[in-house]
Amino acid sequence: MVEEEFARFEERGTLTVVPRSAGGRRIGSDPGQLLRHPVTEFLPPPGAVDRLADAYAREGLLVEARTGAGLTVSGGNTLLAEVFGSPVRPVRNKYIRGSVRYETRAAGPLRSRVLPELVDDVQVPRSGFELAVSATPPLPRTDRFLRLPEDAVRVAGAGPLHAAGIRGEGVRVVMVDTGLYAHPHHRAHGYTTSVVPALAAFDPAADERGHGTAMSALLLAVAPRAELTMVKMANEGFSFPLAAFQRAVQLAPDVISCSWGTLRAEPQLHLEVADAVRRGITVLFAAGNGSTDRPSAMFQSVATPGALTVGGAHLSPGGALRAADLASSYRSAVFPGRSVPDLSGPCGLLPHGDYIVFPTQPGCLFDRRNSAYDGTAPDDGWLVSSGTSGATAYAAGVVALAVQRGVGGGRALRAEDLADACLPVTEGVTSTGDACGGSCPNEAVGLGLLTAGGRGA
Repeated sequence: MVEEEFARFEERGTLTVVPRSAGGRRIGSDPGQLLRHPVTEFLPPPGAVDRLADAYAREGLLVEARTGAGLTVSGGNTLLAEVFGSPVRPVRNKYIRGSVRYETRAAGPLRSRVLPELVDDVQVPRSGFELAVSATPPLPRTDRFLRLPEDAVRVAGAGPLHAAGIRGEGVRVVMVDTGLYAHPHHRAHGYTTSVVPALAAFDPAADERGHGTAMSALLLAVAPRAELTMVKMANEGFSFPLAAFQRAVQLAPDVISCSWGTLRAEPQLHLEVADAVRRGITVLFAAGNGSTDRPSAMFQSVATPGALTVGGAHLSPGGALRAADLASSYRSAVFPGRSVPDLSGPCGLLPHGDYIVFPTQPGCLFDRRNSAYDGTAPDDGWLVSSGTSGATAYAAGVVALAVQRGVGGGRALRAEDLADACLPVTEGVTSTGDACGGSCPNEAVGLGLLTAGGRGA
């Protein structure tokens, strides 16, 4: 399967086109400017993206996604070389172990021959990584598993809202992830879902990694009547998170849920996220399972101002809450003064976070990999896992309930809108060394464990 994917992307490449802004201001390699200037100062003049999209289409390129901030195009490598000066070829990432992952790289400098006066930059998009725990030998289990949907509803305290008809009806949620397999679990609960591939090369019926199918089940457990669209950003070997996020924005949802980060820095993604928030979309990103946003790091979490970052809190069988030692917390190196996470969702503990039973695509990457330690078969369509990925999907479900209730009044929700719905977490230490210190809010979990109760949710 991965060999077939490699052959496809060896022939066909994908590029990000960054239009020139109306006033000449550019993100470049410093997205921290979004703290100092309004996002509108980085956007192109009206009609510029449409002009570029039309011109590239006339050249024979496929416009995969476009927003008010930029666009993603793809085409055969001979054509890319003619239009942009270089082909784009796949290269294997040697740092990700346990699976074969590819990035892409241009053979030479990139510039647009088409409408160059409208183009600030042409870039090879970064790949992404879904936030998951590495497999380790099994240890005696001291905590029972959470089952979906009932235990997610219990943890969120969402039962009374569900009984009152607050189940996410009419709320448009987009999850950007690895795909959504038509699992019997989803059909049995009557969930309304659809899949949009970020690139035409992706099969919308498959979830080769299985991460997205699992995350969608947790989101829908909390908000079972939300209108969920999965924007598939990956197959087994390749991923294109920026194009997928752009595609998500095109769908004009109320909420975008992102349980992933990027390999190396992707400044243009921050501009897209900031503009989505400006448009009134609530965007959630996972804080990470040990990753941060240090620019020099391979694995980059995303902490764009205005997005809600989600950390991890662990609820024991006896009801005790503590910061999950699997989850990240950090002070952003990209956005000075930004503390991550803003709030937290349910998350397992080290060494392997086996906490929630998830449906997934039978025989997919995660089904095979997790079976080494979670007690399930490698082809049964079930896995046991958790992390800030699941915490984010859960939080997105809670946010969908809040949107249905009118919280935010049509604007993107802020952390303070949800403060009254957060349970204090005062014990525990995160994977990055922050302790709760006996009080909450704190640097380890932010406002605490988000629930569906209180004024804000």
